[in-house]
Amino acid sequence: MPAKDVWDELQALRRAGSPQPRDIERLARQAGWVFSRMKGDHAIYKKEGFWANLPIPQRRLKRKTALRLLNVLEASLVEEERESHDEEERN
Repeated sequence: MPAKDVWDELQALRRAGSPQPRDIERLARQAGWVFSRMKGDHAIYKKEGFWANLPIPQRRLKRKTALRLLNVLEASLVEEERESHDEEERN
């Protein structure tokens, strides 16, 4: 289950004007994402058990692009919480 500070930082980045790629990468690593490879100017991150990759551009992000990346991060955290909750119910 992700720590509360990961959720807090996710919300803070959402409120930020336009977060930097390094801020999103730091949050992704805290949320369990692992650097996979570079493809062009994108750092590709993967998370075990999650269906999507997280391609983070290494240039200045537009607000819409940053929000899309944060949505993928949030979806992975929600899925992780759901899986841990389901596992607790089974035990």
